[in-house]
Amino acid sequence: MRWPCLGLMLLSLGGAGACGSTGAVSAPRSGNAPTCTDDAREDDDTLEQGLAAAPISHIFNHGPARQEGRVACPGDVDWIHAHADCCNPSGARVRWDASLGPLEVELLDSEGNPIPLGAPGDIVQRQPGEVYLLRAEYGGRFLVRVRTSGEVAVPYSVELFAPVFVR
Repeated sequence: MRWPCLGLMLLSLGGAGACGSTGAVSAPRSGNAPTCTDDAREDDDTLEQGLAAAPISHIFNHGPARQEGRVACPGDVDWIHAHADCCNPSGARVRWDASLGPLEVELLDSEGNPIPLGAPGDIVQRQPGEVYLLRAEYGGRFLVRVRTSGEVAVPYSVELFAPVFVR
């Protein structure tokens, strides 16, 4: 008995189906491949593009700078450029719907190197739907790199802790 091809139905659920009796997995048909509409803050897909964008900050003692409506697309990296005056807590909290899959979030210096988060007062919290990374004392430019390892777009929001003093 030969089973009908259900690949199209399975693709609509996010997986790939097997067609025919050979066990081969079919490729998505044109027009059915998932697409991702990136957020309005493009181009921010490379370190250079992230650094070319004006750094984000907030006035000291006025709470973090918030960004809603960001989207992590599969195969795409978002680089968020920020600046904080020395020597205050600096970093980011990224939130998303955990049912869409994990997001990889990293805090990096302006050269793209990880900022160490092991000093007293530093915060590293990673849980489904939220990553909170905060360096207790930091000043200067830094980047938050966000990417999805999954195959679906993941909308997310960011709180940037990047205080500057205004005289």
